[in-house]
Amino acid sequence: MDNRFSAPDDLTPSDGNSFPADGGLEQADLPAYDDPSDAELRLDSDGYQVRADADEPQEDAPDAEPDDGQHVFYTNAADIGRMPAKQRSTGRKVGRGFAIAGKIIVAVALALAILVGGLLGYLTVTEYNPAYAEVAEPGTVSATQKLATIDIKLLTFNTGYGGLGEDADFFMDGGSSVNPQSKSVVTDNMIGIEGILREADADFVMLQEVDDDSARSFDMDQWRQYEHDLEQYETRFALNYSCDYVPYPLTEPIGKVHSGIATYSKYDISVATRYSLPCPFSWPTRTANLKRCLLVTRIPLENDEEHELVLINFHLEAYDDGEGKAEQTEQLLKLMQEEYAKGNYVIAGGDFNQTFADTRDVYPIKSTTEWVPSSLGELPTGWSYAYDPVTPTCRLLNQPFHAGSSKTQYYVIDGYILSPNVRLNDVQTLDEGFVYSDHNPVLLSVSLLPFSDDDANGENTEDAENTEHSENTDESAAEPTASDEP
Repeated sequence: MDNRFSAPDDLTPSDGNSFPADGGLEQADLPAYDDPSDAELRLDSDGYQVRADADEPQEDAPDAEPDDGQHVFYTNAADIGRMPAKQRSTGRKVGRGFAIAGKIIVAVALALAILVGGLLGYLTVTEYNPAYAEVAEPGTVSATQKLATIDIKLLTFNTGYGGLGEDADFFMDGGSSVNPQSKSVVTDNMIGIEGILREADADFVMLQEVDDDSARSFDMDQWRQYEHDLEQYETRFALNYSCDYVPYPLTEPIGKVHSGIATYSKYDISVATRYSLPCPFSWPTRTANLKRCLLVTRIPLENDEEHELVLINFHLEAYDDGEGKAEQTEQLLKLMQEEYAKGNYVIAGGDFNQTFADTRDVYPIKSTTEWVPSSLGELPTGWSYAYDPVTPTCRLLNQPFHAGSSKTQYYVIDGYILSPNVRLNDVQTLDEGFVYSDHNPVLLSVSLLPFSDDDANGENTEDAENTEHSENTDESAAEPTASDEP
């Protein structure tokens, strides 16, 4: 097919020339120019008209387009006018693409800023800020019997909210897990914990890490569940972790946490108070962090209306630089001394998150890159720690529990402090093999000594000297330790 342009016979160009008979333009039909600047025109490969001498080098002309298909970058308006249409179109598309991408990035950044700001605002507004002293929450069981005996048994146990049994690790300790895998894991651990509590049959039980409405324990009310199942204990509960949404770790947030410490008593509780401890964290970290406390429970005595047995349940700071623990321990000791000065018997039990110094040789620190507790300091004259240096009370959650693994790290960080008028008879860590929690319970047997006016001034501590006592008949086990030196 002939694609040359043809015109009707009656169509004459405006310049007076006529079209060739065959309708096609030939080179001879083009006008002749004498001026070199008016050289004949031709069509280049891109369809643009250029002078015949365009192939000759010119001073201001852009470089020729590479044969390899790469783009030529033009530097002035005149050159851009000579840019091929296809290349100009591609450039405009690339420019529009960058503009759109920029807008998307800005929009995403703005959305993230709004989200983060909104979350921080919400956590700040809803931050748990308890008063220094608050009445502890009571359970549903009431015990009417007053304490009439001088010989009592206590048990302290960090239950790990039923989620930190033998198969657990934890991201804060060098592991990878955040929350328990299933509700059945938590339920099975709680059943095992209840079995330990029943067998110990202590007069008083002090539990730590007890959830009452947390995503990690599938919203179970563990505090009241233990009360209901154990039946014979009156209880008090104090929150030390209350946050509607813990946003870390970012890949798998912990979520809602409402947890605390709980004290269980076979005897009447006259009053129980939650005392706030110093928080070592600043905003915004503190908004989704624990607010540590002391749960002080007062037990009236049958034949002594002037004095009380004062039990202090605690769970001190874990993931700080050590200063928070030290300050909290100082406040604990101050409160204990104030109660002792009133003529009361004082026993504090719980999780120090600090080691008793002489246990470092028994369970040395294997790696300083993971969690390392600080050491407890000395106590005032007449006061004593009560702990079992032989059996570990805690393991590091860097991996599921393997007793023979070289990476398994043990600690002795759970125990008691006794006032000078409380005599240690026996203290033993119950080796439960970390099946139901990352801690082992510690069982204590003590006697309440007759009180004299001089005791409050520390002048009569003969019966409460910091010596070792044991009712343990197992010769292979070491004596329990009560010492005014850590």
